[in-house]
Amino acid sequence: MTPRTFRFGQRGTAPEGEAPDQLVLTPQDEENIHAYVAKIHDTIDVLNREVQAIKAGNLDVVSAIFDEKSRALKWLELQTPLVEPFMDHPIMVELEVKAHLKQLKGAIEEDSAILSRMAVAARTILREVKKISNRNALDGNYGKMGQRVSGVADKNMHVDQKF
Repeated sequence: MTPRTFRFGQRGTAPEGEAPDQLVLTPQDEENIHAYVAKIHDTIDVLNREVQAIKAGNLDVVSAIFDEKSRALKWLELQTPLVEPFMDHPIMVELEVKAHLKQLKGAIEEDSAILSRMAVAARTILREVKKISNRNALDGNYGKMGQRVSGVADKNMHVDQKF
């Protein structure tokens, strides 16, 4: 039986010339960081593609991209704790992770703003359609002069069911 190794044990100490309190990257840590950066780029591309399609009037793309966008954002959410301890590490500065995260934040905010404006517009249209439908429908009781009568039935108001 081979002994189990853990990344914490592989970290060791910082090489000469580096800060002693800085975490040492394992090959798996580097792989996680590179995958994280690649997923940030992919997510930004998905969000920008959705925004451009909406601006072009292709609203079908919203439902088509939803699953892809959700999976990408969930992946980033779950992987963030793996790369977060290394945010001040030189590899993160070299890969410009903070700048990429800032771009991602901007893309998310733009996408969110457009989608919320679409939701407000949809609710407004629905409300107006309901108003028009109710205005042209007889959903209540009306008196002889056309005024609306409350829901309380009067003894004088009855429907003769005999023809």
